[in-house]
Amino acid sequence: MARGERRRRGVLADGARTAEGASRSGTARRDSRVGKTRGTVAGAVLAIVVLPLALSLSGSWLLAWHRARQAVTLHSAPPALPRDSSSPAVAPDLFWGTYRPHVYFGMKTRSAQPLLTGLMWAQQGPAPGTPKLRHTCEQGDGVGPYGWEFHDGLSFGRQHIQDGALRLTTEFVKRPGGQHGGDWSWRVIVEPQASGTSALPLVSLFFYVVTDGKEVLVPEVGAKGQLKFISGHTSELGDFRFTLLAPTSPGDTAPKYCSYNVFWSSNPGLPLLTEMVKSRLNSWFQHRPPGASSERYLGLPGSLKWENGGPSGQGQGQGQFLIQQWAEQLEAEEQQVHSLEAVKEQPEATV
Repeated sequence: MARGERRRRGVLADGARTAEGASRSGTARRDSRVGKTRGTVAGAVLAIVVLPLALSLSGSWLLAWHRARQAVTLHSAPPALPRDSSSPAVAPDLFWGTYRPHVYFGMKTRSAQPLLTGLMWAQQGPAPGTPKLRHTCEQGDGVGPYGWEFHDGLSFGRQHIQDGALRLTTEFVKRPGGQHGGDWSWRVIVEPQASGTSALPLVSLFFYVVTDGKEVLVPEVGAKGQLKFISGHTSELGDFRFTLLAPTSPGDTAPKYCSYNVFWSSNPGLPLLTEMVKSRLNSWFQHRPPGASSERYLGLPGSLKWENGGPSGQGQGQGQFLIQQWAEQLEAEEQQVHSLEAVKEQPEATV
């Protein structure tokens, strides 16, 4: 009995092991099928995500290539304008103009390496910190309304700019002549409009000249740091001279009291001009009008010490940046006029 019992127990144990093995085999097969199913689903999802992305990128690259090919492929028709239609020899009356989008006021030559002029200004209030420097037309700077009152697109124009309690009027006029658009002048009239106020915060105006290459600027400084002349030469324009006049009142030629500062450096690039001027402003200077108390103001370094090794521009290639600052105290109901004249110098002429 004991031996038969052990035999029956062995058979039962073998059956249990066989059943367990079969169960494990079935489970393994099910796991294998589940794994294969999951892998198939993951692959399908990856294909659904990657395939459209790849098609989109390839389409974008193809479109960019097609546009680039269109941009460099000239049409077979003859050009509407000759290649040198904007040169001073062909259109001298259009060589100089207010071709300065995105700035409140400025002029430039219509050439490959232009000579540019521009205007900045700032009101310095009693609160500490850097004042708001106006230069480029920004939607959130609070300036306005502004715009041209009239402009013939060629030889004259006038615009008004409202900046809080300050009103600026910019005017320009050209005198035709020669092969480079002739001479031109512009002036800026600064007028406070705050009623019941005996004095306004200090106002600083900045006039600058920028070259775009190896052209050379030669400044001439007068008394008290006033920049009287800026001479120079460019390949398209030849010799030229800017004359910066001291501020006056309308109908009065006597110069008004003003503090002067200058700065001279290589051209950092037009988008960086505003930030360069901001970074150079400091409060070392004092405005001392006769018979009045002195007041500190933020000014440029105040000398013509070249900041980048030498003013010749040789080896730099990015041109030069020269700027004059006028700091002045305006009285209520008073206007101050700043004038600038640009003359195309002839070799035999003396200006």
